[in-house]
Amino acid sequence: MKRFITALLILSLFAGCTLLQLCKGPSFPARAAGNAGQPPSLDISSPSFLLMEAETGTILCQQQEHTARPPASVTKIMTLDLIFDAIDKKQIALTDEVTVSENAASMGGSQVFLEAGEIQTVETLIKCISIASANDACASYSKRRHSQACPNW
Repeated sequence: MKRFITALLILSLFAGCTLLQLCKGPSFPARAAGNAGQPPSLDISSPSFLLMEAETGTILCQQQEHTARPPASVTKIMTLDLIFDAIDKKQIALTDEVTVSENAASMGGSQVFLEAGEIQTVETLIKCISIASANDACASYSKRRHSQACPNW
């Protein structure tokens, strides 16, 4: 569960940084207009969010934070969980190399444009999945794991 939460927080990092910039940016409503001490609200396209300062627990921004929402990129979170689990079990190391397959290189959606035959480390793939939500990095690791688990398939 700890790894799942860590992976979810990593994936949320990019969105959180963007929200923080919005909260501190010049277009953000001034707190001095009678709402000092109240967390500000934003009019953004996301249906719900909550941004909390980690050390103090102060809510910086929020919008429909109690509304239940399905998690995004569940497949990527699960792939990260498999990677971290394999690292914990010493089945792989961050420095292990993964060769990008033709199929992985041709993935659509969010990607980091890996090339077929390109070699990346597990650590790099983790960063690609966590930061860029890269389908091609997920497929590359999944192909490697499947090849090792089912060599005759």
